[in-house]
Amino acid sequence: MADSTRVSEKELERREGFIRAGRRERHLIDPFTWSYPWKGAGAMLGISVAALYLQNRWNKKPYYYAIVPRLILVGAATAVGYAAGALREKHYQTRDAVIEHYMQLHPEDFDHFNDRSGRSFSQVLLPWYPRRTQYTRYD
Repeated sequence: MADSTRVSEKELERREGFIRAGRRERHLIDPFTWSYPWKGAGAMLGISVAALYLQNRWNKKPYYYAIVPRLILVGAATAVGYAAGALREKHYQTRDAVIEHYMQLHPEDFDHFNDRSGRSFSQVLLPWYPRRTQYTRYD
């Protein structure tokens, strides 16, 4: 490959660290940096509050109508969202651990990932042999 397409090892490490979940710096304003449990809790909180507002508007009730039971329901929905996010995070951690373990057991299957500069298309693409109907013999 051309030298212009090669990237330094330091830059590759920076990109990998930026892409991986849980490795970015947390910001309260940016929900994309939150962990999965907090994303789930925030989403359920937002959906619950929006649903309460729309129901009150539809039924022409004031915002404080049945506020205590509704706040309890919002809290329960937020807890369910947090639990769903925690379950999702556990699933992804288990999946990554299984993949890493498989890669440790079979390193010969993953040698092509060590060349970070990439392979040429001649090494990637399989040869193509056309089979046309006008040919009667297949050799």
